[in-house]
Amino acid sequence: MARDAQPDKARDRSLLVSVLGRWPSRVLAVLSCLFLFAMMAGTFIDVAGRYLFNSPLPASAELISFTMPALIFCALPLVCFREDNVTIDLLDTFVNGWWRSAQGIFVNLLSAATMLFMAWRLWARHLDHVEYEDVTDELFIPLAPFSLMMAVLSVVAAVALIANVVAYSIGERKHASDAGPGAS
Repeated sequence: MARDAQPDKARDRSLLVSVLGRWPSRVLAVLSCLFLFAMMAGTFIDVAGRYLFNSPLPASAELISFTMPALIFCALPLVCFREDNVTIDLLDTFVNGWWRSAQGIFVNLLSAATMLFMAWRLWARHLDHVEYEDVTDELFIPLAPFSLMMAVLSVVAAVALIANVVAYSIGERKHASDAGPGAS
């Protein structure tokens, strides 16, 4: 079964490359890994410093509160495009054929609309951060670049979801449960 899944993964990668480009996709994946590592290392240093040396990492909660959304929003376009998110398949046994494609189109359109709404609200928040020159409490890091990054990556995720809609519409993508067990 794993061999049958490889052409689908290659096609997914080629469509992702056509939507986002090879380098932006790789950069998002590498950045996600780096943010995850930074969050892990920061937590380790904070806990080790607190319990071994009675000296925790200063502003560790603030640093982690920035690396977590950075990780989430860098990975979001990749997860959205690959449809690697958590799904509930209660109705999959009752829905067959073109209904599955229609379901894929509907879910991805709804998700894209939600991502665009989030991007709009994050952009409004970014403008507020710029206007009021908001900074963090402990390290005085400006908040505007972070809200801008989240808004832009939300738009990129929406574009990836719209690419899924196009792929379902032209029959290039099948519903994940059609591929059989072990295909993902």
